[in-house]
Amino acid sequence: MAILKIIILLGGGIGFLYGLLKKPDIIAILLFTLVTADVNFDVPGLPLNFRATVTLLLFARIFGEESTAPKFFSNSLVWHLVIFLVWISLVSQFNGLLSGELLKEFVLSCLSAYLGYYYFFKKNDYSHLKIAMIIGGLICLADLAYTYAFYGGFPVVRIHQVYTGQFSYNNHNFFGYICGTCFVFLLSDYLTNRKSASAKLSLLMMPCMFLGVLLSTSRGALLAMILVAVILIAKALTSAAKSKKAATLVSMTVICVILSLFIFQIAGSLGIQNDFMQTITGRLIDEPIAMLNKAMGNSYNTNSMDSMEWREEASSLAYDYYMSLPPAEQMLGIGYGGFLARDVGSGYDAHNGLLLLVTETGVIGFIIYFSLIFSFWSKTRSLKLASPAFISIIFILLYITSHNKENTSFFAFLIMGSLIGQIRYYSTEHEAVEEEEQVTSFAGN
Repeated sequence: MAILKIIILLGGGIGFLYGLLKKPDIIAILLFTLVTADVNFDVPGLPLNFRATVTLLLFARIFGEESTAPKFFSNSLVWHLVIFLVWISLVSQFNGLLSGELLKEFVLSCLSAYLGYYYFFKKNDYSHLKIAMIIGGLICLADLAYTYAFYGGFPVVRIHQVYTGQFSYNNHNFFGYICGTCFVFLLSDYLTNRKSASAKLSLLMMPCMFLGVLLSTSRGALLAMILVAVILIAKALTSAAKSKKAATLVSMTVICVILSLFIFQIAGSLGIQNDFMQTITGRLIDEPIAMLNKAMGNSYNTNSMDSMEWREEASSLAYDYYMSLPPAEQMLGIGYGGFLARDVGSGYDAHNGLLLLVTETGVIGFIIYFSLIFSFWSKTRSLKLASPAFISIIFILLYITSHNKENTSFFAFLIMGSLIGQIRYYSTEHEAVEEEEQVTSFAGN
């Protein structure tokens, strides 16, 4: 067994080096997949973990390579993103929280954005990111299926951690967040992609991502996904060019519901009916109904509230804590990771990403971050861009209202970098068209 493991490692290493030297696009898809699915592990003999090593090697491989992409730091959106990272670094340093590990995280976040930007220009589309998101979503779905099949329920057991010898349990909501982000990305891509084969691939993969959200039992991901999907489909129905696709999606929704019922039947036949069904119905039906009844002042079953009531209390605690801070800390923040460092939530984060952002980065950091989001919206609107990446960011912002720091994850920065690449590409194209029109107009006069 040990010999087999050595052979696999040697084979994988040789294949990786060949890909890095001859086929860096494949390594880019590999890295984007690792970031999407949060697959990572330590490699004996290397000073950095596998994902960080791949990031640095890929960056070194493409650095200085001939490219049609404008320089990364030549546009304002990139500087906006960098200013945010610099700000949270300074605030963290001021509060004694800026460690070497945290600084490395910020540098890798910036590199993730750069690689997303670079590879958008490489193909002038999201093909690398899209392939990686599909594979990453399928990995998360496989982890959930593996957990239900062999363990009967949560916590989730990740397949790669079993085989890398670095076994740990994971937050099941993460899998819903990834599959939900992938779903809305593919939905937007399907509605706007003019390439028939690529659009059909998006359509075929959507049920898998929907199933991943369902199996994760993440209410936040499910609610955000449904909200974004309804808006996109409703908008498409009003468009003559997209109405046929929107009608297809309605049919796909019916298929997804039938698929869900089919999965429940399989669960029953495998003898995991009780754990599976109790988890699904409890988290996706009983708890939201109890929460709604509580909000309306009606009687409700307190036993059904479970984590929803706890999340409400956590958010309330975070809000009260922020309001009790001195004005200077309200403006500047308490540093990235300060909520946990000060043990405000008794070992837990705020479970409200917006509150967490304003608490740790202050009003200034909050404004910097959301002015960047507003810039994304403004640019995509002015250029009339259909952007799956922007839709994904909106989904993440909706999702974090009941979660934590997914909006500042490597995955989020990868998507932002790709979006900046799209905006820059079409801005350049738009400027060229305007220039040509001006020359034509001048010549005509």
